[in-house]
Amino acid sequence: MLQTFSWLEILVYAVIWSTIGGLAGFYLFASVNRNPRSGARLGVALGVLLGIGGALVGLIGSAQSAINAALLLWLAALLAGITMNMGRVGLGQHEQRATLRQKIADLAYGLLLPTFVIVFAIVVFPMLWNVVLAFRPILLRDLPTMELFSLDGLTLDNFSRVLSARGFLDTLIRTFIYTITGTLLAILMGLVAALVVKDAFPGLNAVRGFLLFPYIAPIISVVLIWKLMFNAQFGLVNEVVDALGGRRIDFLSAPATAFTMVILFQAWRYFPFCFLFILARIQAIPDDLYEAAKVDGAAPTQRLWHITLPQLQAVFGTLFLLRFIWTFNKFEDVFLLTGGAANTQLITIEIYDQLFSARNVGASAAVALVLAAVLMVVVVIYFRWFLVEER
Repeated sequence: MLQTFSWLEILVYAVIWSTIGGLAGFYLFASVNRNPRSGARLGVALGVLLGIGGALVGLIGSAQSAINAALLLWLAALLAGITMNMGRVGLGQHEQRATLRQKIADLAYGLLLPTFVIVFAIVVFPMLWNVVLAFRPILLRDLPTMELFSLDGLTLDNFSRVLSARGFLDTLIRTFIYTITGTLLAILMGLVAALVVKDAFPGLNAVRGFLLFPYIAPIISVVLIWKLMFNAQFGLVNEVVDALGGRRIDFLSAPATAFTMVILFQAWRYFPFCFLFILARIQAIPDDLYEAAKVDGAAPTQRLWHITLPQLQAVFGTLFLLRFIWTFNKFEDVFLLTGGAANTQLITIEIYDQLFSARNVGASAAVALVLAAVLMVVVVIYFRWFLVEER
């Protein structure tokens, strides 16, 4: 039984696909052929085509059929635009003669089209669906029967429930502490390692390869190593503590130590990534700077402070941004180490718990949207502050 859309839903679908078609058409002609006027015309044509198509399908079909049909219309229009574009360029004797660079660009965009479609299907589309789910009170059992992009029942209840939940603010603050501390420690450890191995010595390549082990080893193996080392009953570290007459410590289960351990694990696991970036930049610093500093009587610490560290400023900024984003999104490390227990609950584990423990898809999507918003703020601050300072 087909379910028709409301007029509001039809309008929204028409606007969405008109915008996509318009941007696609404008991009094809404006960027590939350097002709904004033709791009605007094709953009309007594709926009009208997809807008009308989306509205008609919305009048007669279900949400799933409307989305499928709209996707097919969009891909067909995009392929048609590329085909017309390449055909017009190929008929250079009758119209304008295209340069070799334009022909190569046309072919390149045609070859890249499948990649664009795949990225849209597995990245952009799930992101858009997550936004819709965040505003709908839906449970896991409701997913098979829900309309894909239905606008019925949109509400802010998921956000109010999540943001006002007991412990959510503590989880968010804990995630910030975990992310910032782990990121800074990883960069610091990477800097120390790079300074140690920047000069040649016997066995240098072996040492550099050994330093990469935490980063290249499978996550399950390094987690198992840490669990065996810090086990309260038979762990190697506790055996040493016991031999020294100390009291055994439950490193990964006691709230007093578990959070510190996951931060240390995060720094240890990912410092090789920072090490590679920092070492590459250190080796690119001209030796003349160090030679001149030695002639002036600068001590090693002065050369480090006044030459090496200023040269690494851009690398530090990039590493901090990348590691902050990746650490803030990190799930498997803490989940495998502690399962989120013992004061190690992070926002990513909260998303998992909302989805698979509480079976609340809407609340899980709302938390994920909050996480994305926080990361967007961090990225904006970075580009507005750090890059401006660097310039």
